Amino acid sequence: MCVADGAAVNTTALGGDPPEQTSGAGTGTHGDGGGHGGRGASCYVQDGETAEESWGGDVYAWDSLTKPWSFGSKGGSTSLEMDYGGGGGGRIMMVVKDVLEVNGVISADGGDGGWMGGGGSGGSIHIIANKLTGNGNISASGGNGVAGGGGGRVAIDIFSRHDEPKVFAHGGISHGCPENSGAAGTLYDAVPRSLIICNNNLSSQTDTLLLTFPNQPLWTNVFVKNRAKVDVPLLWSRVQVQGQLSLLSGGVMNFGLKHYPFSEFELMAEELLMSNSVIKVFGALRMSVKMLLMWNSRMVISAGGDSLIATSILESSNLVVLRVGTGSVLRGPLINASDEMAPRLACELQNCPVELIHPPEDCNVNSSLAFTLQICRVEDIDVAGRIEGTVIHFNRARSVVVHHLGMITASGFGCKGGVGSGKVLSTGLGGGGGHGGKGGDGFYNGSFVEGGIAYGSADLPCELGSGSGNDSVASATSGGGIIGDEYLPVASINGSISTRGGLHKEQGFAGENGTVTGKDCPRGLYGIFCKECPVGTFKNATGSDRSLCHQCPSYELPHRAMYITVRGGVSRTPCPYKCVSERYRMPHCYTAIEELIFTFGGPWPFGLLLLSLLVLLALVMSVARVKFVGGDELPGPAPTQHGTQIDHSFPFLESLNEVMETNRVEESQTHNHRMYFMGSNTFSEPWHLPHSPPEQVVEIVYEDAFNRFVDEVNVLAAYQWWEGSIYGILCILAYPFAWSWQQWRRRKKLQRLREFVRSEYDHACLRSCRSRALYEGLKVAATPDLMLAYVDFYLGGDEKRPELPPRLYQRFPMCIIFGGDGTYMAPFSLHSDNVLTSLMSQCVPPTIWYRLVAGLNAHLRLVRRGYLRLTLLPVLNWLQTHANPALSSHGVCVNLAWFQATASGYCQFGLVVSTVEKESVATTVDGAGTLINIDQLSQICNTRRDGQACFENREVVLRQKINGGTLDSYSLRMLEDRKDILYPFSLIVHNSKPIGQQDLVGLVISILLLGDFSLVLLTLLQLYSFSLADVFLVLFILPLGILSPFPAGISALFSHGPRRSAGLARVYALWNTTSLINVIVAFMCGFIHYKSSSRKHSSLQPWSLGADESGWWLFPTSLLLCKCIQARLVDWHVANLEIQDRSLYSKDPNTFWKS
Repeated sequence: MCVADGAAVNTTALGGDPPEQTSGAGTGTHGDGGGHGGRGASCYVQDGETAEESWGGDVYAWDSLTKPWSFGSKGGSTSLEMDYGGGGGGRIMMVVKDVLEVNGVISADGGDGGWMGGGGSGGSIHIIANKLTGNGNISASGGNGVAGGGGGRVAIDIFSRHDEPKVFAHGGISHGCPENSGAAGTLYDAVPRSLIICNNNLSSQTDTLLLTFPNQPLWTNVFVKNRAKVDVPLLWSRVQVQGQLSLLSGGVMNFGLKHYPFSEFELMAEELLMSNSVIKVFGALRMSVKMLLMWNSRMVISAGGDSLIATSILESSNLVVLRVGTGSVLRGPLINASDEMAPRLACELQNCPVELIHPPEDCNVNSSLAFTLQICRVEDIDVAGRIEGTVIHFNRARSVVVHHLGMITASGFGCKGGVGSGKVLSTGLGGGGGHGGKGGDGFYNGSFVEGGIAYGSADLPCELGSGSGNDSVASATSGGGIIGDEYLPVASINGSISTRGGLHKEQGFAGENGTVTGKDCPRGLYGIFCKECPVGTFKNATGSDRSLCHQCPSYELPHRAMYITVRGGVSRTPCPYKCVSERYRMPHCYTAIEELIFTFGGPWPFGLLLLSLLVLLALVMSVARVKFVGGDELPGPAPTQHGTQIDHSFPFLESLNEVMETNRVEESQTHNHRMYFMGSNTFSEPWHLPHSPPEQVVEIVYEDAFNRFVDEVNVLAAYQWWEGSIYGILCILAYPFAWSWQQWRRRKKLQRLREFVRSEYDHACLRSCRSRALYEGLKVAATPDLMLAYVDFYLGGDEKRPELPPRLYQRFPMCIIFGGDGTYMAPFSLHSDNVLTSLMSQCVPPTIWYRLVAGLNAHLRLVRRGYLRLTLLPVLNWLQTHANPALSSHGVCVNLAWFQATASGYCQFGLVVSTVEKESVATTVDGAGTLINIDQLSQICNTRRDGQACFENREVVLRQKINGGTLDSYSLRMLEDRKDILYPFSLIVHNSKPIGQQDLVGLVISILLLGDFSLVLLTLLQLYSFSLADVFLVLFILPLGILSPFPAGISALFSHGPRRSAGLARVYALWNTTSLINVIVAFMCGFIHYKSSSRKHSSLQPWSLGADESGWWLFPTSLLLCKCIQARLVDWHVANLEIQDRSLYSKDPNTFWKS
């Protein structure tokens, strides 16, 4: 259904007769308004009455407001001859199945009476629909006139409705008295079951009556707003709603009649909300609401003189929140009304009411004391406005908060007489009233009169204040009232408490001061307001004196604890406390590590227990290691292993050994030359071959093709940029991972070079057709440490050159370069493969050569990068005392030399093997191995010069001819030996001589390894007690470095084979050394924490062993010491594994060669 724009359903002023026995029509000749939902207004006020007591037509049809079907009433006239009153509104009922759209008007307004008659009252509108839309108006308002008509009744039963169309049921405008419009009608919304009384902000002194309550089913909400004035005029009534009772925007609600204040009311709702509104109670009102909120509103109460009703003026119970907002007033009794009676007060009684000594569970009527304002069982009372009354009682409230502008006052509401009333002379001179103190004496023109006496108890004040004592005098004043508050556990005063006596004027005397007392506080509390004793004190007696709060015993408070405040105070020892930080654990405020230590009896018992446990576990590990590893590691002297030569103890068939030996000999017979790569095979110094072919291979290669081969090999040997970048990052984060990454890339690089030379390269640089066809002329190999690589040139057999291949003596002087670079992970070593062994066997027996290589490698592993000048000297001496004397009998000698220096300053070290047939000195070696004899040097050196000059000339020849030179004691002093960034770590880990006792060394390492892990856990636990951030710093600077030595050490101890065990032990040593950075970080974190704690506790000693922050250094220092000892033991362990024959270090050559 649609009511279009401009259309109307209109019954304005078309009402019929109202129901029988109603008085809705205006009477008389005063032009009163008609009544229906609200009373009609009247501008005529009789003598002795007020505008509130004068009205026109009365209300009717209250019982049918949910389904209104009554006509409005006619307005009154100002003439007996003519009827000028406006007609009453008609009635409209609309039942729509679906949607009702209202863009026009649906009206049942009362008719206008103009200036000669009263306005008619509004009629009835009842609408039932599923949905209401549009922007029109629905109105059952009163008509305008001399006095406005009352509003009608509207009921809507619509499931879906918003704010449009607008619905009105307000009173009509009064032309004769604009401040008194007709009373508002009623609007009932059936879906939320809400009653709305709204006067559209028209000022009115006329009431809308609410009659029968409660309605069934209970209404959810009642709204009185926009200057509507509602009256509940019954003797007894219960106003009950399920939800909210709201008075908004000037709404007024009266309970009872002003001249008959004997009514009793109950107000029951979830919430009572007041905003810019007023509630007046004439009689007694008992409220039972969960929340009372007041903003700029007033609640005032008057009870007249009835003996029964006066005992309970306003009761408010079961509240969750009572909030009296700024500008709001909650008052009982009413004031400024000349004809109202003051409530009956017990002015002559001196005994306390039972309700104050034994407060009841709830507010109760017929109490012994005339409470004019009683608030019971309220959760929170929030006062920003004013609460006024003669006798105010707060009972069982959880909290009462009075804000800066708030006030709870009974000032001037007490007795005008009373027990302590002042004396009054016949001349009118009077004394001041007394109570807590004597009233001031009066004195004027020689006349004197005494003030009132002091009375009551200072410990339990419960009497009304006394007045001036003469009720007949108009200027008589009343004493103060009573404010009662049941005992609260916590009271806080941020203002002042004043009990001073009144000031005097002229010749009179001031009143005495009163008293401020509190009842005896229970244990734990003291003072007037029974607040808790100060922190660190306890009170185990009843009373309010501060001296009853005793100091808590200091020996009961842990070192890192502080006393805390508890609600209700402390009544016995030990006093409650808490640790100064959450990282300490109750009850002793120990850190996690201290709690662990003291669980086992303290530092010394814990240390002994831990040490015993470590030794026991180490013994178990040693037994398990022996069974697991077996005889792979030989603890005592063992036969020297001879590199890669055939060992006939291997379980091969003899025929296979013979075949391998034959192949080795045939391979050495076709070998022509070995060309070494330059560089150390690092990301910054990769392998590379020189472009010029050596003199030994010039006859068997094409030079231009050889140079192309060198270019291709150098490209393959170079590393990509990302490989070096990853290595650099890993060096910063975890160096053992960086070393493993470098070895993996070196291995991949060697495999790639071998693959290229073996299968991809066509060997086009070789002159031999057979070598090019079979791909057998070139082979790439490297030392096991992947630091040194070389290319071997082989003959194809079709060269037809009888001098090829050259014999060993023809190769002299021959260069043999060491593998390794003198670091801990890659010590110098001479790798004697099958080719080299076969070549040397042409002039040196294999047994002598194997022994020489073993002894040389034993001494070379002691050479340290950064100490080359110092550590190469023993190698040089050993060659002169042990090696050359044994080789000279075979016509061979060896000399230490350096080779192939690169642009970056890196050079390789090795041996120069030469003949001793002539008295010569191998001074320089070039790529072809040229030897300069003494005879030739005599031609170069001037015999008239001294030896030093001759040596300098010899060096000039060296620089001009070759890629290196021999080393002697003098040239070692001139050797350049640069130190890198990892040099400090070489002071901790370095290769050493074996010491034997492998089982004992393994046992001690096991103890230290377990001790290391235990100390790591204890250190982390200690740091966790400081801060979780410290734990993360230690764990991740360097990442996991502090945890990795333990698994690395276990892996090294339980690995098979000396060679594998030694390699894993070196990795273990790397992790152990890397973890020193983490230990330093732990030390710094502990020191920073100690410094921050020492500012708070100046008594701490920085290096003590106490169970507090001063012992921060103990675990990091122990861990540092443990790791240093581990490093030394691991060096011995590696030496025992790699050098199982300690006679290699014998200083006696005979002993060395006999072994």
